[in-house]
Amino acid sequence: MIVYIDGLFVDEAEARASVFDSGFQHGDGLFETMRSYSGTIFALEEHLNRLIDSAKFLEIKNVPKKEVLSDACKNILEVNNLADARIRLTITRGPLDKTYPTVVITAAPFTGYDKSLYEKGMSAITLAGYRFSHNPLNRIKSTSYQLSALARRKAATTGCDEAILMNEQGYVTEGSYTNVFAIKEEKIYTPPVVDGLLPGIMRGFVIKTATQAGHSVLQRSIYVDDIYRMDELFLTNSLMEIMPLVKIDKKSIGNSKPGPITHNLMELVSKGIFRTLVAQARSAGL
Repeated sequence: MIVYIDGLFVDEAEARASVFDSGFQHGDGLFETMRSYSGTIFALEEHLNRLIDSAKFLEIKNVPKKEVLSDACKNILEVNNLADARIRLTITRGPLDKTYPTVVITAAPFTGYDKSLYEKGMSAITLAGYRFSHNPLNRIKSTSYQLSALARRKAATTGCDEAILMNEQGYVTEGSYTNVFAIKEEKIYTPPVVDGLLPGIMRGFVIKTATQAGHSVLQRSIYVDDIYRMDELFLTNSLMEIMPLVKIDKKSIGNSKPGPITHNLMELVSKGIFRTLVAQARSAGL
């Protein structure tokens, strides 16, 4: 595999970063995970905007311009001869005695999650103490990812796919690697950012798509006890798009099967992604 590191494309065996890099020593960095379809990266500009804004918040200096990062993300697909892929862009503050960040981009083949998961839906556990509404890092995609990684491992040890994380007030915030949506009496709910969550790129796209299709989408706090009484639940992120969630803490949601509104949204979002990709390709002159 060819990787991008600090302006160069090199074989993965030759890629090197300093042991004094602040990303390695302190988890001081940011990352974005993106997905390409037939060679076009979905919502690339939105991902890069979030990364650059987050770098400003963390005061990471001398981050490459958006155009440079955009070209590098596209080129990583070309040099690896990839069309459908998972792309990860990581930026750390860099070596502690330097004034430039470390930039790494990798790509690997990816065509989506197993179809059977979408047909049967995922399961999750709930965990308290993993999100705090006033944490300033909630809104950035930081490489300081220990709490999320720990939550995901705890879910796996119980045989579940995801962990739904609550804040100090008992409100649902997000999953360890997903955003959460709930459906009750045909209304769609998702926790507000102020409750302590990362506003995912796919989350925003789903809200926009569902609203344009005439669905009522409300960003409101969801108390943990109320999550079990929802008619339908689903998860989102840039790799999975929309994933049905049919069981939490061994309690069935709805009839333990992906619901009709979730299915409808899955189709709407899939079509919306296709239209967006076509528009992106045309804009790029492809």
